[in-house]
Amino acid sequence: MAADGQSVPAVRSLPSQRAGTGPGPTPAPEAAPPFVGRADVLRAVEAALGAPGSVGAVLVGEAGVGKTAVVQQVLASHAESLYVLRIRGSRGFRHQAYRPVNFLLSELEGDVVEHPVMALRAVADFLNHHARGRRVVLAVDNVEYLDPSSATLIGQLVLGGTAGVLLTAQDFAAADPQFAGLWRDGSLCRLDLAPFDALETRAFAEAELRGPVSAEAATLLYGMSGGNPRFLQASIRAVRGRSVVRHGQTWVLLPATAPVPTEIAEAVQLILEELSTGQREIANVIALAGRLPLPVAQSITGSTDLDALQTAGLLAVAHGEQESIAFRNPVIGVGVAASLSSKHAGDLYTRWVEGPALGHLLDPERHADWLLKCQRPVGAHLALAAARSANRAGRYCAAAAYAELDDAYRSSAAAAVERIRSLTFTGRFQDAGNAVLLAAPLLDGASATEAVPLLLAGVFLRHRLGLDGVEDTLDEAGRRLESDAGLRPEDRARLRADVVIARAEISSLQGRFTQARDLVLSLRSGGAALGRDQGIAADVLLSEAWAMLEDQLEALQLADALADRLQEPDIPARTRELSYLRLIAIYSATGCWGQGSRRLGLTDGDSSAVLHSSAVQLALGLVRGRYGTPEDALAVLVPAFDQLRVGDPQRVLPLAASAIAYCHSVTDDIRAAIPLLVHAEPTAGDPWLVRRVASQLQLLSVGLREAKPDAARQLQALGRSDRDRGASLFALSAFTSAVRLGSSGVLADLSDVAARVQGPYAQLCETFAKGISHRDAEVLLQAMDLAAAGGDQNFGRDAARSALHAARALGDKSTVREVQQRARRVLADVDAHGPASQLDCLTPREAEIAQLAVGGLMNREIAEAMCVSVRTIEGHLYQIYSKLHVSSRSQLAELFPAPLG
Repeated sequence: MAADGQSVPAVRSLPSQRAGTGPGPTPAPEAAPPFVGRADVLRAVEAALGAPGSVGAVLVGEAGVGKTAVVQQVLASHAESLYVLRIRGSRGFRHQAYRPVNFLLSELEGDVVEHPVMALRAVADFLNHHARGRRVVLAVDNVEYLDPSSATLIGQLVLGGTAGVLLTAQDFAAADPQFAGLWRDGSLCRLDLAPFDALETRAFAEAELRGPVSAEAATLLYGMSGGNPRFLQASIRAVRGRSVVRHGQTWVLLPATAPVPTEIAEAVQLILEELSTGQREIANVIALAGRLPLPVAQSITGSTDLDALQTAGLLAVAHGEQESIAFRNPVIGVGVAASLSSKHAGDLYTRWVEGPALGHLLDPERHADWLLKCQRPVGAHLALAAARSANRAGRYCAAAAYAELDDAYRSSAAAAVERIRSLTFTGRFQDAGNAVLLAAPLLDGASATEAVPLLLAGVFLRHRLGLDGVEDTLDEAGRRLESDAGLRPEDRARLRADVVIARAEISSLQGRFTQARDLVLSLRSGGAALGRDQGIAADVLLSEAWAMLEDQLEALQLADALADRLQEPDIPARTRELSYLRLIAIYSATGCWGQGSRRLGLTDGDSSAVLHSSAVQLALGLVRGRYGTPEDALAVLVPAFDQLRVGDPQRVLPLAASAIAYCHSVTDDIRAAIPLLVHAEPTAGDPWLVRRVASQLQLLSVGLREAKPDAARQLQALGRSDRDRGASLFALSAFTSAVRLGSSGVLADLSDVAARVQGPYAQLCETFAKGISHRDAEVLLQAMDLAAAGGDQNFGRDAARSALHAARALGDKSTVREVQQRARRVLADVDAHGPASQLDCLTPREAEIAQLAVGGLMNREIAEAMCVSVRTIEGHLYQIYSKLHVSSRSQLAELFPAPLG
C-alpha cells in the first residue's frame, strides 16, 4: 500500500529467508510464481532505492501482509546491480548484542568488535570490498526486534553512506529511534501495507488456484482471511477440494461450513503468548462473544488491560448508541475462539455469561456457537434468534443448522420458516419443498403471526419450482390475517404489508409490472407504516415497474434514493441482492448505467463488486456485454455461470447461458456456444425477465450467425408482445435491435414506442429511428453522439456506420469524409483503419493497396512491392476511390488517423 494508506492490488507472497551465515550476498531466491499486484508499492520501493538522498524504504504492516514478499521481489528484480545482505530481528534474541549481524562480525578480531567505531569501519570496508562497485542494501526483517547494538551498527552504515536499507516492521514505533529519525527527515520512505481488499483477494486466489474464482468462493476466502496473504494461503489450502471445488472452468463454492485453518490458530497462539493473564482472559471472552458492551468488558478486566490490547492493535472500540469492543481483525477473533478447548470455553461461559446473566447482551449466533462449543444445549428461543440472524446476514447454511437444532423446525412454525428460507435462498428447492410439506401440520391452529410467514415462505418456493397454487396460497395468507381477531394492530399492519409486497414480487417475477405497480401504490395510498426493510423491498418493485412501463424518470429518481439506502448497514442479504439485481436492470435498460454504477458502487475496479452474488455478477456481465466487449463480459459471465450450475436460487441460469452463447457468437466462436444451448432453455419457475432477455439474446445470436431478416421479424414479434403486456422498455429494446439488424419494417413500431418512453436510451432510439427513416446522416451522427455519451460504443458504431451508408447513398464525398472524421473523434475505440468500418467495403487486396498508398508509396513502388503491373494498381485505386468517395491520395489519407504500411 502507498504511504497515504491507500490499498494496492494483490501480491503473490514469497517465503522469507534468513540472513546468510558468511560473507557475500545471499544467492538469489529460486523462481517463484509471479506477483499479481502491489505494482505501486514495488515502484515506490525501487524509487526509494534509486532516488538521490534516499537511504531506502521501510514496509510496515501486520504479520503475513506481504512485506517480505515485496522486498524479495524488488531485490530479485535488481540482483545484478545490488549487493544484498539479509538480516532478521528476532523477538527471542532482542536483548543479545549483535546476534542478528553476528555473521558480519564473526571474522573480526575481538578487540575490534568491542570498539564500536573500529567495528563500524571494519564492516564498512568488508562490505565495500565484496560489493565490487554495486550498491550495498541491508534487507532487515522485523527491524523492531533488533538489539540496540545491531540497530546502531546498521544505522551508522546507512548514515555513513555505506549501505541502503529495506526494512520491514509490524510496529515501526517500537524500532530504534534512529530509523524513525531517518523517516522524519525524509530520507527513509515509509510504505504501509494493508491487507488485500476483496478484489485483490480474488486475484491472489486465482493466481494460487490457477483459474477463475466465483464471487461466492472469493467472498468466503476474504471472510476467512481478512485479506491477509498468509492467512489467505492457509484458507485456500483448508477449503480446496472441500467447500471450494473446480466446476467447469471456475473454482466455485459448495454449500458447506468452512474450517478455521490451523495456520491462523497457530498465529493466534503466538499473539496470546505475549499477553498477560488478564489480557488473555478478556481476549478469550470477546473472541467467543464476538463483541461486548464496553462496560461489560471493563467489568471482566481493568481498563489498563483493555487499553493495552487496543494499543497493540488487537481490539477496537465501536462508538454508537452503546460503545462496544471487538477484535480489530475479526479473523484473529475467530482463530482465538477456535483455539480454545471445550472445557475452557465452558468455564468462561459459566464465569462471565451464566453467572452475571449476560446472555441477552450477546449476538445470538455467537451465543449459540459458544454453547455448542462447550457442548451445552441451545434453547429453542436462542436457536430461532440465531437462525433469523444468520438468514438476515446471508449465512444460509448456518441458518439451516440453527433451525435444525433439536429438530425445532418440526414443532415450531417460526423455526420451520427460517429453515425453508435458508434452503430456498441457497437454491436447494427440493429440500425446501420437503421442508414445506413437513411444516404443513404446523398451520393447524396456528396464529396469523405464525401462519402468514410460513405461507409466504411456501409462496416463493412454489414459484421457483413452477408449481400451481401461488395465488391460492397468497389468498389463504390474507384470510388467516383478517380472521385472527386477537392480532395486535401493529402486527396486523406489518403482516398485511408483507402479503401485499409478496403479491407485488410474484407479479414482478411473472412480468405483470402494472399489477406490481398498483399493489405497491396501494400501500402508499393506504398510509401503511412500513419498516425500513419493507420500504426498500416495496420501493424497488415500484421503481422496476415504473421503468418497465412508461415512467422511467420517476423510476430513476426512486432508484437513486434506493441506491443510497442500500449503503446502510444491516440490510438483509436477500433484500440487498434482489434490490441490486433490479436496480442494475433499471439503470442499464434506461441508458443511465454510468450514473447507476457510481451510486451502487459498481464501477470498474470497485472492490465491493466482488462480494455480490453470482446472480448480480450475471447482471454486471450483461452490462459489460452491452457497453463493452465480449471478452470483458465473458470474464464475469463464465465464473457466474459455473457457480450458478451449483446453486441457482434466483433461477437465472438460462440467462447466463444465453449471454455467454451470444458473446461467443459475436466473436464467431460458434463451437463454444453450442454446449450452452442445453442450459439456455427456460423452464417453469424461471422469472419472466430471465426468459424474456434470454429470448432476445438468442435471437441476436441467430442474427449474427444466420439470416438477419428472420431474426428481425422475430424481434418485432417479441417487441409487440412486450408492448401488449405494457413492458414498453422491453418493446423499445426489441424494436431497436430489429432495426440495428437492418429491418426498416419495424421503424413505425420503434418510433411509436420511443416517443412514449422516457430517459436517455429512449431518446437515443428515437433519434436513431428518425435518422434511419429519413436516411439523414446528420441525425444519425446525433444518435452516435448520444450513444457515446451514454457509454454505448457498440450502438455508437452502428449509428456511425448507418450515417456513413446514408452519406454514401447521397454520393457526397465531402459528407462521407465529415462522417468518418466525426466518428473518429467521438468513438473512443474506433478501429485504427478508420471509423464506422469503412474498409468493410474494400476487398483485402484493395485495403492493402490503400494502406500502401496512404503510407506514401507511388504506384510503381506499390506494383513492385506486390509483384503486379502499374496498370493493375491504377485499376485498384480507381475502385478504392469510387467506393470511398474520394478523388486523391490526400483525401484518402484523411480517412486514416495516421499513415499505414
